[in-house]
Amino acid sequence: MPERQHPSHIGRYEIGRVLGEGASGIVYRAYDPVMDRTVAIKSAKAEVLSDEDLNRVINEFRHEARIAGKHAHENIVGIFDIVEHDGLEHIVMEHVAGRSVTEYLKSMGPLPIDIVLMIAYKCAVGLAYIHFHGIIHRDIKPGNILYHHAGNLVKVMDFSISHEIDQEMPKGIGTIAYMAPEHFDPAVNISQSTDIFALGSTMYRMLVKKYPFKVRDAIEQIQFHQQTPVIELRAEIPAAVNDLVERAMAKKVADRFQSAPEFAYAIRDVMEACFPGTLEATTGDTYLALH
Repeated sequence: MPERQHPSHIGRYEIGRVLGEGASGIVYRAYDPVMDRTVAIKSAKAEVLSDEDLNRVINEFRHEARIAGKHAHENIVGIFDIVEHDGLEHIVMEHVAGRSVTEYLKSMGPLPIDIVLMIAYKCAVGLAYIHFHGIIHRDIKPGNILYHHAGNLVKVMDFSISHEIDQEMPKGIGTIAYMAPEHFDPAVNISQSTDIFALGSTMYRMLVKKYPFKVRDAIEQIQFHQQTPVIELRAEIPAAVNDLVERAMAKKVADRFQSAPEFAYAIRDVMEACFPGTLEATTGDTYLALH
């Protein structure tokens, strides 16, 4: 396949380097000369997609822009616009310094425990905000969390499969390694608790780098098997941190944290107890303002 030719412009935006790339999409750093600011632009890789897959990706772009574009929070990547160029629609997003948590895991291995707590805390606060506004993210995972050590910046991104709470929600869509048991139980609905389970699974991965469940027979394990506690895989993990992960990943919705704010407060308490001073670096309770 010939090397991809990157555009010099998309609409009014001047295209710079590639920030990230997947099977169906690519994200560019770009400059907006009208607003005099750096942005990120997400584009579909039309040259490698069938018409059907390209349609799906563009519909996901529209969905993401509609869902995330009307809400702004310091722990959520902002969506500014959709711009049409060469017959395709592209998402214009906030440019965020840093890398995905997945990239940190690849380069560093398991993350420092205090950093895991700080990242999880800010993600829980971001979830509290979107849940308050009636949105379920549905795909919380390390690849959808941006982190930068300067100022402990943490932002949740990618709302392409998110749903409004009052919509009918299909099951089994997302990243299986972080899916809650209710995805596979017809008797239990998808709810905000699904995001709590996924954030617990993400904490698990950040703490030990391993997935909570093996790829083989993952659905059966998620439904019926208990994951190995993180404290058994990394001895220096405090029992209180292990308990946070275990409760967030409880099989039954009733046994989990009952809301994202409750989860955030629980993480905050463990941070204060196990790593004094960490909370001040996150600017504390100001992050729990939802309105």
